[in-house]
Amino acid sequence: MPSNDKNRLQRNIVNPKRGRSYPAVLIGRLGVNREYQNIPSHVGRQLMSFIKDWFRHEDNKTGCRFIVVDAYNEERVLRYYERNGFVPLYKTEEIEKQYYDIPQDEPLRTRLLYFDLKKN
Repeated sequence: MPSNDKNRLQRNIVNPKRGRSYPAVLIGRLGVNREYQNIPSHVGRQLMSFIKDWFRHEDNKTGCRFIVVDAYNEERVLRYYERNGFVPLYKTEEIEKQYYDIPQDEPLRTRLLYFDLKKN
């Protein structure tokens, strides 16, 4: 990970606790059926609130600090996660491609985003 991205991530972690890796849970294949995506019940927002609350609950013994997601690199999908407090791990697509050795002329299919359970 580039130094400036690593520094940005570690800013909210006290110096003695900073390390090379952090406990995180990965959300995989999260989605809402198309029938329910655009109705006022906000199923996606409710689902994300449930996930965040579950990992913040005092009975949770996972010890996770972050929720991470490898989201499809589509405006609608990224906007959903950003509205729910997720931040891209890499500031730009170019930096993320460089980290994963993806040629600059190839599309980046997913973006790595994280949510800090202690900060938000």
